[in-house]
Amino acid sequence: MSSRQAPEEHASLLHGRDSYELEDAYHNHSLSPEAEHPAWKQPTRRQWALSWGLVLLGVVTLTDLLALLYMSRIMATVYAEVGTTDLEFANPYYGLAELYKSGTVSASRIEPILNTPRVVAQVFNDRPYELAPVGEHDVFMKAFGTLSPHEKHLHVSPNTRTIAQFRTVDFGMEDCALVIRLPGAEDRVESKEPFILAPHSAFDVFRLDAPKPLDVHTLSYTSRPRIQEKIATVTPRAGEETEVARFPCAWSTLHTFEIACAPDAGSECLLDVWSSQNTTWGE
Repeated sequence: MSSRQAPEEHASLLHGRDSYELEDAYHNHSLSPEAEHPAWKQPTRRQWALSWGLVLLGVVTLTDLLALLYMSRIMATVYAEVGTTDLEFANPYYGLAELYKSGTVSASRIEPILNTPRVVAQVFNDRPYELAPVGEHDVFMKAFGTLSPHEKHLHVSPNTRTIAQFRTVDFGMEDCALVIRLPGAEDRVESKEPFILAPHSAFDVFRLDAPKPLDVHTLSYTSRPRIQEKIATVTPRAGEETEVARFPCAWSTLHTFEIACAPDAGSECLLDVWSSQNTTWGE
């Protein structure tokens, strides 16, 4: 009895179940998230963290680049190294020119004064690209650091020329003379180097076209200002003051000269002397 009823009961159960329910179950199963996105395709937390990390890294990098560009622009504009070459030389004698032009006051007569060069440097014919020496007498002391004595060097030989630049700084003293002062046998030379003047040495003196202060750190034979004119040939003597030339010198103007051995002076041409803060030899 039971063996015949089992197939009928199964059949009745299959036929009795609503076909719509089966279709809904099929569709619900096929449209489930797990079916649309298999587990191997679903993003993990590590992938999301990596993606956001890359985005954050890109933002930080872009911000750093913008900050560097902004800082470079500030350094090139606000904090640019402009130097003092083009700055105006302020007049400490304000109003004196107008006062004397009025005729109500007579100018005082003052004896000539010695105006030492502001820049003295050597350039070399045989080493045209070598920069002028700087700080030859600098001394390092552990307690004070590097000390730069106020010493200037006049050195002229067949392969060495000396360039000297002066500025007229005294009001009303506008008639200048370039002179070479050399020590005599009894004069004291404070420098550790001896004073040397070869016999029969003759020197050509040139005026250079240098309307701005010289930068010794970039000065060489090739970069020196061009020669404007030759003003004299002189043969200075020890213990004497030799006048090279006289020239008008308006207040605050620069005057630059070059001293070289004359072509006919020969290979023995030599002048070597140092000045100090107490004694002025050379120019």
